Amino acid sequence: MATEEKHLKVEILSKTHVKPQKPLGRKECQLVTFDLPYIAFYYNQKLLIYKGGVEEFESIVEKLKDGLKVVLEEFYQLAGKLDKDDDGVFKVVYDDDMDGVEVVTATVEDAETADLLKEEGTAKLKELLPYNEVLNFEGLHRPLLSIQLTKLKDGLAMGCAFNHAILDGTSTWHFMSSWAEICTGSKSISIQPFLDRTQARNTRVKLDLTPPEQQNAIESHDAQAIEARNKEWESNPIIFQYKDAGVNCVAVGSSPRFKVYDVDFGFGKPESVRSGANNRFDGMVYLYPAKEGGRGIDVEISLEAGAMENLEKDKEFLVIEE
Repeated sequence: MATEEKHLKVEILSKTHVKPQKPLGRKECQLVTFDLPYIAFYYNQKLLIYKGGVEEFESIVEKLKDGLKVVLEEFYQLAGKLDKDDDGVFKVVYDDDMDGVEVVTATVEDAETADLLKEEGTAKLKELLPYNEVLNFEGLHRPLLSIQLTKLKDGLAMGCAFNHAILDGTSTWHFMSSWAEICTGSKSISIQPFLDRTQARNTRVKLDLTPPEQQNAIESHDAQAIEARNKEWESNPIIFQYKDAGVNCVAVGSSPRFKVYDVDFGFGKPESVRSGANNRFDGMVYLYPAKEGGRGIDVEISLEAGAMENLEKDKEFLVIEE
């Protein structure tokens, strides 16, 4: 029998903005073929749940902000905004007078880390994540990264919303790992980000943000097929939406190669890493490395309720080895 999910009672304490520590001047970078198809997707949401640090919550927040100021000197695009040039070509722009990254602090008195770890759905976790149902092209007038730090009874929840038009999975976790490096004492990050997309593909594409057409799946993934696909899209740009995956389609995101459980800001590694409601639709699968390490994989599956119920009853699908 279905039961109504109880939402968390989250109280917002503050909202501030963080910019690079040093003046950088104005910087621009054109978005290219790899970025633009997903500009009508929602912001990419990730939730990291940490245990402990409750007594030092305020000092932890300040430490995270200080580290963010430093790491944004390299990842300055996250402190900028989307823009369009005179021809309607999208670009990401940073300038010193922009607001920067949004940082929200909050508290929830009726939840422990254990409550969140056993939560299978997204409704209860929704209030721990910023920018629910916000589309990437809203980065024209919103920050490209928003972070919500929520104090729990016995821990901290870090909810992040990244503009998916400027970050993919690899660059998302590169940023998170670099931020953690700074917060744990490094003077600089170990791997510099690659920001100039035009060095990979210098093609100007003007977009008309009208409802997208249905998109066929790519059957071949060799270099020749990908190059042909890029040229086809550039000649007739189509904006993708989640619904374009089609009926009975499975989409796979993230990767067990991303070291999501190594993101330690100095108060321990995360107990759990989850995707937000923005990333969930019927047929969406996310893969993460198992928290215990080794060759294990954690899998997030989103399905229509009836299909999920049938899957959970499938004895061949859920095989537990003791």
